[in-house]
Amino acid sequence: MNSCSFKSFIITVVMLFCHIIIITSQVVKESTHLDTTISEKISVLIIDGFSNHNWVTNTKYLQKILESTGKFTVSVSTCPNQKENKTEWEHWNPDFNGYSVLIQTCNNVYKEDRLQWPNHVKQSFEKYVNKGGGVYIYHGATNAFKNWDAYNKMIALGWRDKEFGVAVTITNTEELGIISKGEGENTGHGPRRNALITQIGNHPIHEGIPKQWRAADVEVYRYTRGTTKNLEVLSYGKDEKTGLNFPTEWTVKFGKGKVYSSVYGHLWKNQEWPPSMRCAAFQQTMVRALQWLSGNEVDNYVEADFPNSKSTVLRLPIED
Repeated sequence: MNSCSFKSFIITVVMLFCHIIIITSQVVKESTHLDTTISEKISVLIIDGFSNHNWVTNTKYLQKILESTGKFTVSVSTCPNQKENKTEWEHWNPDFNGYSVLIQTCNNVYKEDRLQWPNHVKQSFEKYVNKGGGVYIYHGATNAFKNWDAYNKMIALGWRDKEFGVAVTITNTEELGIISKGEGENTGHGPRRNALITQIGNHPIHEGIPKQWRAADVEVYRYTRGTTKNLEVLSYGKDEKTGLNFPTEWTVKFGKGKVYSSVYGHLWKNQEWPPSMRCAAFQQTMVRALQWLSGNEVDNYVEADFPNSKSTVLRLPIED
């Protein structure tokens, strides 16, 4: 082999070797990206066990909605009935610290004497949020635990009588109006309807979303009661009875943690995939809220089926 041919051979070998390195690095990169994507799923714990709503089916649907996005891994911890399974109830002790975010669905309204969490669970829940955890207070869970002081501070506004605390309205200039304790009415709501929801400000949960949209089958709570401390109202809807604007989504800072509450997601007895659960606005805002609560980056795009101010959008049921 002459020197010229030898040089050509060496150059060919070197180029081939470089090409192999590039292909190998791309494969490794893609594999690493796949592993990262899997590991970056947000871990969610749904807490259920009692409610005046259909909590068993509600949990099932929530799990389907969230897991179908590919963004979450969902676990469930069910509070045993303290009257029927006292020993199990006493030993129930979910590890909140093992999850990026919690969804609290329990509601003991009008049954405070029979339906509670054990004190040690309440204490660990408080500690979780206080140290920086995030909690999604799901629909009727704003009705719960009226005698639990820390919980009242976490949700700020709940289903309470008018002697409990202040109520909040939103004025036509989108400022908070305060209704004093004892004035106005006890918390209530009118018939469920396709309500026009209006956002306030530019919270990350609502980034890019239209100023107004129609949410399906919503209960607009009037006169939710409590405190305005650490409260930020994100959206509101008009109550048909009073003509006043009341909060439909709000957040609260509690210690280093964050709490989000909304009126979305009603599911009553004997219902299967009601409009409230299929509502595209509810499903997308829930995903964004959980991302924000867990400290993850919030999706900055609006899904194509997000509703406008004229009509609602219902997604198909997610079947087994």
